[in-house]
Amino acid sequence: MNALDLFATLVIQRCRVRRAEYSSLPAYGALMKASLIEEIGVVSSIICDECSQSHETRVVYQGEQYGHYCPDFGFVSKARSELIATQPNLSAFVAQIADGLTCKRRKSSPLDKDIWRIGALESHAGDVVIYMCPSLQHAQDVTDFQSAVTNEIKSPFGIMLTVQGTLTVPPYVTARLQDVLSIDPITGTVVVIENLCTIAGVPKQRTGGRPNDYRKPLGDLIALRASQGRTLQGRNAEAKALQAEFKAQHPNAKCPSLPTVRKYVSEVRSGS
Repeated sequence: MNALDLFATLVIQRCRVRRAEYSSLPAYGALMKASLIEEIGVVSSIICDECSQSHETRVVYQGEQYGHYCPDFGFVSKARSELIATQPNLSAFVAQIADGLTCKRRKSSPLDKDIWRIGALESHAGDVVIYMCPSLQHAQDVTDFQSAVTNEIKSPFGIMLTVQGTLTVPPYVTARLQDVLSIDPITGTVVVIENLCTIAGVPKQRTGGRPNDYRKPLGDLIALRASQGRTLQGRNAEAKALQAEFKAQHPNAKCPSLPTVRKYVSEVRSGS
């Protein structure tokens, strides 16, 4: 399970879960390092594994020790380390996306429960507002989202990032986190790997003139590095790395200048 899949798994549960269920995964350490998940207190209930019934039971603190009650075995003590609770840090996650895209109209707190406005991107056709909603699988999810954005400034384009479901709220488009984002397995940095303006339906701006021969090869390289977790945080450093890879892959072609490569890096990160 990669870091983004683990994060998505925690998001969709919408509650604190036992750290012990996930802490052995390498991705857990990366998410903790990037503050994308946080450990808070202990869980309120667990599944009893002492008897054959596998029943859910409430965690209690009794006689200076944690545990739970089982109908067959009575009070069963548990070490606190087995009950540590973990949950996704959506505030940090949303902030990372907004930083990477240089969003305006950012909001550092949820609109309602776990529905967030990440921010908005500028495009030649109007703002593209980006929201996060854990699930868009059921009619109630759509109702909850519509209620949360009632007082929002309306934009002609928008994207609802979600973990599961494909329901939409026109004119906004639904996109799965797993399809448009990547999380570096070492640093835990969130990277946008798709053009959000294109996904949102922003029409291409016709500028005329000769098409740029570097757009596709550089775009492919940027996407490849992001999918492999090799994207560098600094735009200048990433542009230099891309330029070097372009030279290696196309030794007989004219290499784009550093400002040209840096321009494409900026475009991808801003979603334009």
